[in-house]
Amino acid sequence: MEHDIGKAMAYQIKKEIAERYFRVRKLIEDDSANLRQMISRLERLYEQLGPPMIRIYSLLMDRDLAEALLNHLGWKEGPLPFYDDYIVESESIKRRLLKDMELHGWFSRSKYTNLVMDSYQELYKNYLKYLDLLEEIEDEMAVVQEEINQFTSNYSLDEILTFLSELDSMGDVHASVLGTNVASAQRSQLEKKLALPNLDDIEAAIPRFPRLPKPEEMRPVLKKLAHEAWSRHHQEAERLLKIAEEKGE
Repeated sequence: MEHDIGKAMAYQIKKEIAERYFRVRKLIEDDSANLRQMISRLERLYEQLGPPMIRIYSLLMDRDLAEALLNHLGWKEGPLPFYDDYIVESESIKRRLLKDMELHGWFSRSKYTNLVMDSYQELYKNYLKYLDLLEEIEDEMAVVQEEINQFTSNYSLDEILTFLSELDSMGDVHASVLGTNVASAQRSQLEKKLALPNLDDIEAAIPRFPRLPKPEEMRPVLKKLAHEAWSRHHQEAERLLKIAEEKGE
């Protein structure tokens, strides 16, 4: 009788530990899934940065001026965001990007400069929405990483698998995760199935954009670049102004 009671108690203890293990692990999985959903929302906000950024490229016209702008922003992570020669030079895209812009200024060059600055203003407005969610994601990633750290320090996967393999039967929660009796499964396969989410992979999916200074801080830089574009391509700049003036097109 004592042997049966001891065996039953041991079984119950092992079962409770296993259930606690899977419960905490499921919470981490849910938090990781939420992170991926947040990143999907961030991707949509990131795409909203495209139109004003491409408009700036189109107005600056030359790639070296676009690179000068991104260098000023500290962008050193590869290709220019949203830059593509065809998109920047496309006449139809230019018309779509310029048609809703309001011209203001006394002279043509000042109107052109203001177009560049207004485009940056729009970019910055969209960027703030992107940045708010990005910071929320980064905070959530720190929380999930701490959860993973605590989980790995409190639970030994090798020990969990050892006592799971000794159970005569497993509850539905365990079976749904493992998909097979642990006593007959290969240890390496179980370790693969029970691997925690890789936050490096999640972080790699985050669309990155350079940190943008406030428009007032960028005004001297934008003015200088706009003046340079005007000086190099005066006639084309005049033509773009006319496109911006064509309402209802």
